[in-house]
Amino acid sequence: MEILFKKISDDLQSAMKARDAVRLDTLRMMKSKVLNVNARGDLPDAEIIKIISKYAKSLRDSIEEFKKGDRVEAIKKVEAELKIIGEYLPKQLSEDEIRELVKKAVAEVGATTVKEKGSVIKKVMSENPGAEGGAVSRAVSEVLK
Repeated sequence: MEILFKKISDDLQSAMKARDAVRLDTLRMMKSKVLNVNARGDLPDAEIIKIISKYAKSLRDSIEEFKKGDRVEAIKKVEAELKIIGEYLPKQLSEDEIRELVKKAVAEVGATTVKEKGSVIKKVMSENPGAEGGAVSRAVSEVLK
């Protein structure tokens, strides 16, 4: 069992004991997402981070939908869940940090045109599983212009 999955499981137990409903629901969902991919939960931390990042992205998308419907309570609940999820994800990189990683990857891959964008994105994302894909894609487009 990997370290991150164990931490999620241990924190789930603590949330049960503390009767922290929001934390408990969020951790259960995170654990469920991981177990849907691998029933034993013995994925490497990088894979678990990808799964949790995808879940966080879906929650951020939900917030946008809730804003359109003016659902303030739902927005607060999802924001609380995102805050909890953030504890298990690596620190989000700034635009400048992403741009530096992209420049390094472009040099390593030897990319010169936008047609090689996919290989650069793949390299950056494989080395930085917590990086937000959209930001990486934008940075690659800027650097390869």
